[in-house]
Amino acid sequence: MSEKDTLSAKSSDTTATTDPPAAKNLHSTLATSYENVIEKTICSPKIKTRDLVVDDDIRVLEGLGYKQEFKREISLFVQAGFAFSCMGVLPNWLVGFGGSMNAGGPMSLFWGFIVVSPFVTLIALAMAELFSSFPVNGGVYSWCYLLSSPEWGPLMSWICGYIFLAGQLTTAMTVSYTLAQYLIATANVVNDYQVTNQGATIGVYIAILFAGVAVNSLGVKVNGWLNIFILYWVVIGTFIIAIAMPVMAPTHPSGSWVFTEFQNYTGWDNFGVAFLIGMTQAGWTLIGYENGAHLAEGTRNASRSGPKGILFAIAGAVFQSLVLCVATLFSIQDVEELHKSSFPVATLFSRATTPRLAAFFLIILAVTQFGCLCNILLAQAQLMWSMARDKCMPYYHVWYKLHGVNKVPLRIMLMQVAVCIIVIMPSFASQIYWSAIMSAAVICINVSYGLPYLCRLIWKRNELPRGPFSLGRWSIPVNILAVLWIFFFSVVLCIPTVNPVSAGAMNWSSLMVGAAFLLSLFFWFASGRHYYKGPIQTIDGSGP
Repeated sequence: MSEKDTLSAKSSDTTATTDPPAAKNLHSTLATSYENVIEKTICSPKIKTRDLVVDDDIRVLEGLGYKQEFKREISLFVQAGFAFSCMGVLPNWLVGFGGSMNAGGPMSLFWGFIVVSPFVTLIALAMAELFSSFPVNGGVYSWCYLLSSPEWGPLMSWICGYIFLAGQLTTAMTVSYTLAQYLIATANVVNDYQVTNQGATIGVYIAILFAGVAVNSLGVKVNGWLNIFILYWVVIGTFIIAIAMPVMAPTHPSGSWVFTEFQNYTGWDNFGVAFLIGMTQAGWTLIGYENGAHLAEGTRNASRSGPKGILFAIAGAVFQSLVLCVATLFSIQDVEELHKSSFPVATLFSRATTPRLAAFFLIILAVTQFGCLCNILLAQAQLMWSMARDKCMPYYHVWYKLHGVNKVPLRIMLMQVAVCIIVIMPSFASQIYWSAIMSAAVICINVSYGLPYLCRLIWKRNELPRGPFSLGRWSIPVNILAVLWIFFFSVVLCIPTVNPVSAGAMNWSSLMVGAAFLLSLFFWFASGRHYYKGPIQTIDGSGP
């Protein structure tokens, strides 16, 4: 028997359980066999061929109780590109900067990034460490279970999974909706006839969702090619916009205005509150870097490539954000016009350059946003597939299926589109509903980032298996600071953007997030606690 077969047999012997497996057995397995596997494979300093790296990836996955079901086709470059594209700084910062001008103005936009970036980096460092230790497709959902006690693990991973799922769904909706706005704005810039009705936006939104599923149905390899293209597209597009826009702008505000001008149209007398509201634009932009974790089981040398991908994405996104922010602020022609505009970024481009060049810029943003959408839909599908594998979803046996030679969870992708279409419909009645969706996306994502760190601090503070990327003695302080920042920023995201507060101006995101949390608890006590006992060990054939 070969060494690989021997290790696989040992892993099967130690992880085999009845259906459903007992939580304590899995925790015991992780405490023994997994630490041995991770030390002998991914932490080994030996130079290895691609085949040996893939063999090590398979052994690490088996150490966690899972069989290999995806092709290992994703490289470090694609991992970094995937995470960077999911963040979508270029289109997502520009689409929302106009509203943030009301809350702090230029000062809030620029210095907001300076304040937010270090804390986001801490979150990313803690996440990279967990990715290195547990390279599984479930990401934050799986990490919550693995970092909790046997008694609390199932509940914590259940709550984290469904809150993160709510965040991913609302993020996909937001990205698709803003892409529809970009396409319509492009047509409006170059034509006299102006499309302004909500029905047209929703129609384009639905078509975009189906287009995203069509691209993802071609498989992870095609998605990798897409990300290589998008990475170059974004870099070139960012420099084109950041250089051409201020160069062609008829006038330029002073440096003093760009870096120190504070504007407060929120109605809040406290300027600190206004600054915090404006700072949320940076928080909305700097999310999405975790999505590479949902491709862990298709990544070569995942325990090394995954953490590097997260950190490369964060570094690139912060640099890109500051470049865009400064170039945009130095190109603004009429602040009042931006306040009144229904789509400020199109107005900004048109006034700073020419209508045709503005349309070209909007196309750059639209293509970038489509790549972002494809990646988010794929990451979300991989998350839901992982939850179905662990019997954490209703009718899990329906969703736990990979289709075709490309092995894609097509049923889940189509279900995503159906949910996104249904949930968007109330926006016909109220734009407030749509604003709440956008805010809820950021809060749900940030809360789900923090839950694994919280679980570790409570139950497994000093018991994390050491992967190739480790923070060492800084690990616990970084986790503590990450949890504190996430709690603080989640509160900031719930502050109403205007004062006095009315039903029409209320920030309903806290209600949306609370509803997601309460629904997850309701379904847990109603049914989940009876059949979900934690991650299923599929290596012994006991999966759905």
